[in-house]
Amino acid sequence: MPAGLPPISYASTIVGFTSFAFTFFTFLRVFWDSIQTMWSAPKEVKQTLDNLRTELYGERAYFKNAIKQARSKNISAREATDLTPLSILNDSIKSMMRDFRSLEAPFLEKDDEGDLDIEKSGKVSLRGSYGRMDFRRRFAWLHTKDDFVAMANQVTRIQARRIAYETSNTLTCVREVEKRIQELDDRIYTLEEHFLGETLDDGKVYVKRRYRSR
Repeated sequence: MPAGLPPISYASTIVGFTSFAFTFFTFLRVFWDSIQTMWSAPKEVKQTLDNLRTELYGERAYFKNAIKQARSKNISAREATDLTPLSILNDSIKSMMRDFRSLEAPFLEKDDEGDLDIEKSGKVSLRGSYGRMDFRRRFAWLHTKDDFVAMANQVTRIQARRIAYETSNTLTCVREVEKRIQELDDRIYTLEEHFLGETLDDGKVYVKRRYRSR
C-alpha cells in the first residue's frame, strides 16, 4: 500500500480498475461477436431465412386446410368441433408471416417481393432471392438476427401446440370409435337374445351362442 494513502481510497482504486477492466473486456467481446455475425452473414442469412420461410409456409398451409376440413365436418357432424385453438394459432402464424416479410425485405433483391400470401398466390416460393451481401445488409443482419431467432423459437412453440391439439383430437376419435364399437356389440347381443335366447324357469334369458369351428 502506498504511504499516506488511506485504506478506503486504496480499495476504491482497486474496485475502479476492476470495473474498468470488466467493462473493457465486455466491450471487446461484444465487438468481436458483432464482427463474427457480420462476417458470417452471407451463409446465415440464406440458411436462417429459407428455413423460417419454409416453416411458416408449412404451418400456414396446415392450419388453412385443417380449418377448412373442420368446418366441412361440422356441417354433417352431430357434435361440432371447437375451432378456437386452430383459429388462435392460425392468427399467430399470419401475424408472424407479416413480421417476417418486413424483416426479410432488406435482404431481398429489388425484383423479389418475398410474397408469402397463400390467399392471393396459389404458388409460393420457399427460397428467397437474396441480394449481394454488402455492408448495408450485413449491418442489417447484425440488428435483426435476434428477431429471426426469436421468431423461429415461437414457430417451434406453435408446432408443439399443434401436435398437442392433433394428439388430443386423435384420442377423442379413438374414444368415439370405442364407444361405437361397444354400442354395436350391445345391439348384437340384444339380437342374439331375441333370436337365440332361451327362457328358463327362473325367468332369465340364456343365449346359446354359436361359435365358428376353426
